[in-house]
Amino acid sequence: MTIVAAALGLLGGARGALAQEAAMVASPPLATFAAMRVAIVPVQLWRADTTAWGKGVEWASMRLAVDAAIGAELQARGLGKRWAYAEDIVRSAKRNPTYATDPYALGVSRWRGAPPKPDDQVPQVFADNIRPLTALGDTRYALIPVELRADGDRVVLRLVLADTRARRVVWAGDLASPSGAAMPDSLAVRVANLVLEP
Repeated sequence: MTIVAAALGLLGGARGALAQEAAMVASPPLATFAAMRVAIVPVQLWRADTTAWGKGVEWASMRLAVDAAIGAELQARGLGKRWAYAEDIVRSAKRNPTYATDPYALGVSRWRGAPPKPDDQVPQVFADNIRPLTALGDTRYALIPVELRADGDRVVLRLVLADTRARRVVWAGDLASPSGAAMPDSLAVRVANLVLEP
């Protein structure tokens, strides 16, 4: 009887561990940052392709639409003003022109090819440009939309999460979304899904 009870206990413990592991796998990859203060800078770069959609894009307007959609989606999911959004970063830089750098030109071109890996050091130019912007908002981490690129009938957004004090990469990945008029909102949902459950 004792052996059976012990076996059942082990089986229950194994099931509990598997359930916990499954829950950890299912949680959004950046969920731990939802409780922290993170700065999201504006989308940095655009790369068109030869498709009609990519060639017809007006970059300044599309960038504003994507930045606004990401901020709105994260706030709607409950982050509120805990994070600093692209419009906050731009406003702060305008208020402090002698201290902050241009939030639209942070020097991320090295990340256009292969995405960086966790624990990679961030490029020196980027590190020097981003730190004043995050320091103004008392923020350690920055989510950087490195590049939005057209890829046939879809767009791909490269994102990098960086620790601006330690000057290292925390996370990096690419998100794909169908192109077209609904793209900013569709992409914003995918960004928010990295942080919070739908």
